[in-house]
Amino acid sequence: MKLDEKIIAAVGASLMASGYEPVAVRVVGGARPVVGIDIERLDGAPVSMDDCVRANNLVSVILDVENFINGSYNLEVGSPGERRPLTKISDFERFCGRDVTLELYVKTNGRRKFSGKLTRVAQNSHDAVVYLKEECDTGPELEVPYKNIKRASVKRVF
Repeated sequence: MKLDEKIIAAVGASLMASGYEPVAVRVVGGARPVVGIDIERLDGAPVSMDDCVRANNLVSVILDVENFINGSYNLEVGSPGERRPLTKISDFERFCGRDVTLELYVKTNGRRKFSGKLTRVAQNSHDAVVYLKEECDTGPELEVPYKNIKRASVKRVF
């Protein structure tokens, strides 16, 4: 299991019990790494500074006990912002109808990067497929297996 997955597994239930959902975790840096955790409120309200402080205090204790990172680290808890990452099937379902960007592991139609309107998500017991209608494209929807999505995020709207 990768470090970000270990961190989500360790702090996820406690954050959920406190009214927050972990959206994304990233660990960057060397000697004194930065652990960044993006959260959303379960009630849908905007994330406030007080929310970040509460979640930071909770996560800090768990990370210190679990000792995933040797030595010192900086912890940053915040909102995912305007370019919210889509990390779970439920994220894709929630943001249907919105403009998104996708980066794939394996090329589709000769490309790895796409942007357009997320039109729907279909899933069965084994896998899921995300459908994207590319900008300025009059052809059919692009059909992308969920397992082929390396990175995805909601596109910033101006």
